[in-house]
Amino acid sequence: MHTRWIMAAGAALSLGLTFGAASSTFAAGFPDLATGSTGDQVAVVQQQLADLGYSAGPADGVYSAATTSAVRAFQSRNHIAVDGIAGPVTEKTLVRDLTNVYMPISGSLGQHLLSLGDYGPAVVTLQGDLTQLGYDPGPADGVFNRQTGSAVLRFQAHAGIAVDEVVGPQTYQALLAAMGLSSPKTLPAAPVSPAPAPAAAPSPASTAPGMVLGYYTQYTPQSVTSQNSLAANLNAVNTIAPLWYTVHADGSLGRMGYQRASVRAYARAHHITVLPLVTNAGGNSAILTNSAVRSQVVSQLTQLAVTDGYQGYNIDFEGLSASARNGLNAFVEELSAALDPLGKEVTIAVIPRTATDPYGRAYDYAVLGQYASKVVLMTYDYHDIGSAPGPVAPIGWVTDVVNYALARIPASKIVLGLAAYGYDWSSTGSTVEVHDEQAVNLAAQYGVPITWNAADDEATFQYTSANGAQHTVWVENGYSDAFKLELAKKDHLGGVAIWRLGDEDPELWTAINTIWYGH
Repeated sequence: MHTRWIMAAGAALSLGLTFGAASSTFAAGFPDLATGSTGDQVAVVQQQLADLGYSAGPADGVYSAATTSAVRAFQSRNHIAVDGIAGPVTEKTLVRDLTNVYMPISGSLGQHLLSLGDYGPAVVTLQGDLTQLGYDPGPADGVFNRQTGSAVLRFQAHAGIAVDEVVGPQTYQALLAAMGLSSPKTLPAAPVSPAPAPAAAPSPASTAPGMVLGYYTQYTPQSVTSQNSLAANLNAVNTIAPLWYTVHADGSLGRMGYQRASVRAYARAHHITVLPLVTNAGGNSAILTNSAVRSQVVSQLTQLAVTDGYQGYNIDFEGLSASARNGLNAFVEELSAALDPLGKEVTIAVIPRTATDPYGRAYDYAVLGQYASKVVLMTYDYHDIGSAPGPVAPIGWVTDVVNYALARIPASKIVLGLAAYGYDWSSTGSTVEVHDEQAVNLAAQYGVPITWNAADDEATFQYTSANGAQHTVWVENGYSDAFKLELAKKDHLGGVAIWRLGDEDPELWTAINTIWYGH
């Protein structure tokens, strides 16, 4: 399900801040990486190349032949020595190109809410102001990191205002007052939603009757794959669920991802609904079984929805035992009761269930469907990293899951999950995830055909790697997802959801526009 991405995000975030923010220092001390190299630095180079559109293979930390080929292609395009070795010059050029395509927060400090993980010129302004006032936020590198957050907390405490590590209107006015630039203004006691962006003509997707939700991820400051996919498909996507928040066992709210302020502004300008993804850190269930912690989480999410102008949330609590069932029901009921009067919605992603499987018993479809506005069926990972090779989302199983849900949830509330990835199983026992383009490139690299399994409506192929290992690949693509779209259309479901924006086969958008929208 979504958990594998969330677990990987922590490492990617810490790496991203280091590599993205201190690019010149990092490049100068960057080691030469070549075929056979392994480790986190290799994984970062692979991710950087992928974000720029090069097929470097999975970001698994193994400098493979595909990584070498991608590095050579990048070097050739940038007119630097074409040797397939990622050294300081290549890394510096990678960072330069990523900076050029990355969309920073625009505008001066005061036009956005800034918080941990944000990135761009507004943060540079903030860091300069804090330095001038003696709070040592670190170098003015434009990254709202822990040191900058600590400086904000100290300033807020000394200024006698809310100590929340968020730079909103109150903190902004206090900063201006401290520097003698203006007097503090009287602000409303309750937080208010950001002013709407100038009206723009609605996109075709914004006026569609059903939801087309894209899960939006950004694991490093330079990652632009989800951003580029959204920008290219505004005619089809009408909702995004950015991976931004996780709830810890003590009820505290952790922030993930980057560019929250600019993504919110971009979504408003293009009439895209924003439902941030909220996960349960480490698969904990304490936030559900402890009523006091549950209430604390509901209160925090409600305040945040108002402050940041979210239309609601997409709750994705996984790794739950059956004993968490009542707590999950209560949490969704309580959060809905808090958000409904504000005109905001609660959606939830659920583990797929059928009448015969023993899994997912924590998810009471009937109750969750009563209180949530939408229930996203995560209809993928029938086979995954921990299983034997097989289809990721066989159509027969997906149909069974939909039928189970239809017996318990109104069709208009059901959203069908579409996968944009697959898995590569090796006879050595290792399994890696591959997205659509990677699968196509793998088949081409080894000169093998991608075949169609008509029983499961999914693509598959096999190849033998250089070390003699036998590989089996199953992958969801635009053609296999078309069968799911037909199912969603036939059963009058309330929408479809893509995990994740940026990994998908371009043909998926053709299928969505043809089948879902009827264009």
